[in-house]
Amino acid sequence: MIKKLILVRHGKAQGLQPGQSDFDRALTDEARSVLASVDGFMRSFYLLDAHSASHATLWSSPAVRAMQTAHEVDLALGAGHDIVPVDSIWEQDADTFADQIAATDADCLIAVGHIPMLNDMIERLCGVELSLKPGGMAAIDMDETGRTGELEWFVQGPAID
Repeated sequence: MIKKLILVRHGKAQGLQPGQSDFDRALTDEARSVLASVDGFMRSFYLLDAHSASHATLWSSPAVRAMQTAHEVDLALGAGHDIVPVDSIWEQDADTFADQIAATDADCLIAVGHIPMLNDMIERLCGVELSLKPGGMAAIDMDETGRTGELEWFVQGPAID
């Protein structure tokens, strides 16, 4: 059963180009650089204990920008985590995602995705209204059911112009 859930909004994405699908939008070069910096995800993930960081399960929306963000999360955690694409995150299917969270046996689950679903999940799980900016994250200590929890910490994403 899951003990800690960390929801991460993807970093700042490039604008939609003519003929491009939203799914294929990549992170901006500046976003990748900032997320990889000491002031980016490294600083935020210092809030995790060593066991959680090294044994975390990493899920991501399969969208390009989310997978790129998940890669930066993996590097900040010390690399070596498999990134599991989870369609319900991209599809904004909160009910399926909640079922998947409750069913996982991960001690620490990190899920990279999109708003509004991430904001909605924080409120649904712990009753707190937050608005994640790109690269922002919230850690939730989950109860034994895996269906509710308590907000442990929240870090707003790094400032990018």
